[in-house]
Parts: sequence; structure tokens; C-alpha cells
Amino acid sequence: MPRYHNIDNKRIQFTPEEESARDAEEAAFEAEAPARAAEEVQRNRRAAYQEESDPLFFEEQRGEVSAGTHAAKVAEIKLRFPK
Repeated sequence: MPRYHNIDNKRIQFTPEEESARDAEEAAFEAEAPARAAEEVQRNRRAAYQEESDPLFFEEQRGEVSAGTHAAKVAEIKLRFPK
């Protein structure tokens, strides 16, 4: 399916070179999708650890919550944001 530019309200078809360049850009974007997804998981986990599990770690160290509470929260976060 041909692609077009909209220039001054006129449709101008891509040249073969522009088509090839666009195809290469799209292929590169698709190839990077797994890496982007992995980065998103890491960002989500990091935020959840800081917000939810880090405070539990220190509370567990002080004896304010039962042993294993921190580990359970970490496991829950890993399930919520699987790799």
C-alpha cells in the first residue's frame, strides 16, 4: 500500500527511497519492542519496590512486622510485573 505526504493539502506519494527508509524505521522500532517492554517492567518494579517493599524491609528489621513480610511483598510485585 503506497504511503503519501500531505504537503500544502496535496497528497504526494513516497518515492521508493522514502518507502525503503520508512520500512527500515518501522522494522527497527519493532525490533526494539522487547527491550522497551523490559525497561517498562524494570521501571514499574523499581517504583513498586520503593513505594511498597522498602518500608516493609525496615519495619521487619525493627520487628514491627512479622518475618517474611518483605519477601512476600517482593514476590507479589514480581508477579504483578512479570518479565
